[in-house]
Amino acid sequence: MASSDQDVTLLSFWASPFSMRAKLALLLKGIEHEDLPQDLGNKSKILLESNPVHKKVPVLIHKGKPIAESAIIVHYIDEVWPGTSPLLPKDAFLRAEHRFWTDFIDKKLLDCLMRFVHGNDKDAANEEFIANCVLLEGALTKLGSEQEGPFFGGASFSFLDVMLAPYAPGVVGVMGLKHASEEQCPRLHKFFEAVSEHPAAKGALPPVEKLKELIRNK
Repeated sequence: MASSDQDVTLLSFWASPFSMRAKLALLLKGIEHEDLPQDLGNKSKILLESNPVHKKVPVLIHKGKPIAESAIIVHYIDEVWPGTSPLLPKDAFLRAEHRFWTDFIDKKLLDCLMRFVHGNDKDAANEEFIANCVLLEGALTKLGSEQEGPFFGGASFSFLDVMLAPYAPGVVGVMGLKHASEEQCPRLHKFFEAVSEHPAAKGALPPVEKLKELIRNK
């Protein structure tokens, strides 16, 4: 466990998939930190001052210095605390692959999710989401060793695993979005099952019932 003198604070919102990434990385690394939950309807002074450009969560504050954007935060965490649960591969080509697929997740999966929630053609958005999951199945088959474990990092979480974990079926399913079937994406299903059972993921990803309650109260 990292010592408490690291002075780490996380500004987050529990239902934000981007906040989940930052929280998951901190838990995987065993980094002691203070959680400062944010009310996105009434943004705090510390959030607006820490992320004046986007004014969004998550923000990691380390020794008084703010870092914004989930992928950048997770990369930062891995660089500053490299000794425990390393996330990015040592090989430069594999690091590039992880960044490529992170960009794919943030552009393609998120776009489908937003169009499903806010758009008119939910069926088309869901079909595209499933097609993108099939592409991720191929990436997992290519980059992850099934013999070593269910993750892109084999037996342990890697950078790309942290990026994808918040898109677990239980999390996106509460919005009505259907995931690819186990027949379509067997490796991806094993991946999400392993995520759901991992202690750090249990601490970072909210219970499905809590998400359902949030949606009901909107």
